[in-house]
Amino acid sequence: MTTATFSQRQFARWYPGFMARVDRAGQADLRRTQLARAHGRTLEIGAGDGLSLPNYPGNLDALILLEPNPALRTRLTARAHTLDAPHTIVDGDAHNLEFPDASFDTVTASLVFCSLRDPARALGEVHRVLRPGGRFLFHEHVRGTGLRGAVQDLVTPVQRLLADGCHANRDFESLLKAGDFEIVDIEYTRMPTMMPTIVPLVVGTARRS
Repeated sequence: MTTATFSQRQFARWYPGFMARVDRAGQADLRRTQLARAHGRTLEIGAGDGLSLPNYPGNLDALILLEPNPALRTRLTARAHTLDAPHTIVDGDAHNLEFPDASFDTVTASLVFCSLRDPARALGEVHRVLRPGGRFLFHEHVRGTGLRGAVQDLVTPVQRLLADGCHANRDFESLLKAGDFEIVDIEYTRMPTMMPTIVPLVVGTARRS
């Protein structure tokens, strides 16, 4: 098992509490609606401390929870006993998923692609491990427009240092459209937080054809 870096430990200290407050402000409803669509054999990339777990259907065939931060994985393990679905917690890298081709019906990601080194490569891996017709359920903060986008560009170097690699200005939608997915639905909404650099959200479903 890998040892958490200083950055990972610091992130694990403040991020779960921050996101729990955001969920109480309304984000939990978004997660619940999104994850109700999961079915069959499901992989969550970047499961964090398990904030999404209560929102998964209990009749999944299996739920694989991938979390590369050891400090968050410890919290995830403690929380996962509440799951009804059979589940496994694993270390791993979204850029190189150690699963066979076409092995999942559903892949989910919640506020993950902002922090990946090569998000296009990770999207390719998601596409690879999905079965034909399988669905990718995404929920990501994105670069805004106008003044907000300019501010996000300005603060991204600092945010990357403070938030374990998080890019405030990542254009996730363009990356998704450039890939091999068919976008089924996409909603443009807002995260209920006062932190302006992560307010714009895209939430939706993409399908492997």
